[in-house]
Amino acid sequence: MKGVLYYFSGTGNTKWAADIFKKYFNNNKVDLHLLNIEKIEEVKIKEFDFLIIGSSVYADIEPKIVDDFLKKFPKSTKKLKTIVYVTQGGKSSSAASIIAEKLKVKGYNVLIEESIKMPNNYYFLLNKEPNVNEYEKILTDAEDRVKKTVQNFIENNKLKRQNSFIRIKLGKLCGNSFRRVIPRISKNITVTSECTKCGLCLTNCPKSNITFEDGKPVFHSKCMLCLRCIYICPVNVVRYKGKKIEQIQKERVKGVIKCQ
Repeated sequence: MKGVLYYFSGTGNTKWAADIFKKYFNNNKVDLHLLNIEKIEEVKIKEFDFLIIGSSVYADIEPKIVDDFLKKFPKSTKKLKTIVYVTQGGKSSSAASIIAEKLKVKGYNVLIEESIKMPNNYYFLLNKEPNVNEYEKILTDAEDRVKKTVQNFIENNKLKRQNSFIRIKLGKLCGNSFRRVIPRISKNITVTSECTKCGLCLTNCPKSNITFEDGKPVFHSKCMLCLRCIYICPVNVVRYKGKKIEQIQKERVKGVIKCQ
């Protein structure tokens, strides 16, 4: 059996989970190919026996980059078995259910919808301090949830974290409202004069929103607020509202960095 996992991961949480999925599928002698949707022009699923979609969550729904990617999927004539998982700072979200519905319309057999709690990379946007003492347990629980998800899938069990119709409607309302204010919020992202001009933020922005002008990074209007630029900066000089951010994703973000 061979599967493919398409993922989008802003700061590494969803990629971390993808690596754990691969680990436990491989332990069960199942091949799993991991593919970053930022690098995919055409979706190819004919050669695979099952599909996994992994997404981060922005304000209770998936980011637009994932929505746009889902539109590329062909119809599944063989009702391809599918897992949808999302990662978020909260305990749950509407995103997995929303993604699943879009795949079901195209004929995919979504057996599992899973929400995986991960360290909250948006903590500073909520005016909170990061509680690093909780992270080890959060990651342990997340790995255990992935392990159980893989086992349920192999045993052909359905597993869906139920979201009510109202929850999904509210999630869409919240998420779409958030998308509309992103351009305004993103204006608060700046860089200090200590920038070393390494170019990592420019090279790794999923929306190509960063350019160098007059020798310093300039952030334009296409920002999706994935926060990758904040967490990959090797000298931690990307600021939000002028404040220095504790790079809690520094290790996990390495999984999505491409060098120049």
